[in-house]
Amino acid sequence: MIEPEDCEFHDRDPDDWTWTETTALIFSVPEAGILGNAYVLARPNLGVALSSVALGQGICRQAGELDFNDCQIHLPCPESFTDYSLANGLSVKVSNAPRDYHFRYQHVLGHCSFDLHFEALHHPFDMHDPMQNALLSAADSTATHDTKGDGWATGHFEVKGHITGSLELRGKRYDVDCYEGMDHSWGPRRDVGTWAVSWISVNFGPELAMHLAVDMAIEDGTVHYRDLRFGYVTENGETRSLVFAEVEAVRVDMITVSNRIKVRDINGKEWEFRGSAVAGHPWHSFNPRDVCYQSLHRYEYDGRVGYGEMGDIFGLDYLSEHMSRHGRKR
Repeated sequence: MIEPEDCEFHDRDPDDWTWTETTALIFSVPEAGILGNAYVLARPNLGVALSSVALGQGICRQAGELDFNDCQIHLPCPESFTDYSLANGLSVKVSNAPRDYHFRYQHVLGHCSFDLHFEALHHPFDMHDPMQNALLSAADSTATHDTKGDGWATGHFEVKGHITGSLELRGKRYDVDCYEGMDHSWGPRRDVGTWAVSWISVNFGPELAMHLAVDMAIEDGTVHYRDLRFGYVTENGETRSLVFAEVEAVRVDMITVSNRIKVRDINGKEWEFRGSAVAGHPWHSFNPRDVCYQSLHRYEYDGRVGYGEMGDIFGLDYLSEHMSRHGRKR
C-alpha cells in the first residue's frame, strides 16, 4: 500500500551511489495533437538530478522535429521530493499526498512554460503489493541487473489523474484538460540499457482508465509484444489488477501509428481497444540509457473517445544487441 511518505525520498544506504528516485508526468492537448512529458531522475546520495521536458505535435519521425526538448543533467538535487524547484525551471509540489501534484515549468529562454494540476482519480497502485498486483511474482525482481526494468524493481507506484492548466509552446498558448498518468520509482538503479518494455495508457476519464507494462522482444528486426509485467484498471472508483494483455502495433520508424490492445482484469472482465496515433516521436532525452518511441493514441469505446500514451522504451544497448552489425541477437 502506498502511503503519503512514499512521495518523498525514501530511507536508503547513504553509501549506495546507485540509489535513484524518479517522477514522471505525461500530459497532452489531444485536440491539437500535442504530447508532453515532465520527467525528473534524482540521485540524492550523489546530490545530482536529471530533468527532461519534451513536447511534440503530430508525428515527428526524427528527434529534431520535436517542438520542444530541454534535458539537463547534473542539476543540484533537491532536499525534498515533495516540494522543490530545479535549476532548469521545473517546480513540483505534492498536495493531498500521495494523490495530487502541481507541476510548473518556465524555460530559461521563454520557449516553453506550463502550469499543470494533477488530481488523482484513485489511490496510487502499488505494483509491489500482492493485495493489489495479481502478477506480483512475475513483475517483481531482485536481480542485481534486472533486464526487465530495474527502474521499478524495488519501489514504484502508478496513478491516473485529471490534468488541467495551461501550456505555452513557442509563443502559442493552449488550455490543458486531459486524463493521463504519472508515477514515482525508487531504489538501487545502475541504468544499464539492456531492457525493452512498452508503457501503455488508455484513458476515458473517471469511468474507465488503465495502465499496463508489457515486455517487448525484437526478433529478426521486428518488435513483438510479450507478457504483461503489471497493470491495473480504474473503473468508476474501483481499482483492480490486470492479469492478461495482448498487444499489437503498426509502426513507422519505430513509432507506433496504430495499435490493438486486449486486456483482462482479475475479475475476468475484458476490454479491447483499437487506437490511431495523433502524435508520436522518439524521446531520446529522458534517460541517456534509453530511447522511448512515444505516441498519443485516440481510442473509441462504448460511444466515448479517449486518449493514451504508448511508450515503447528500449535500452540503447538492447537495440545494439539486436540491431547493430555486431549484435549477437540480430
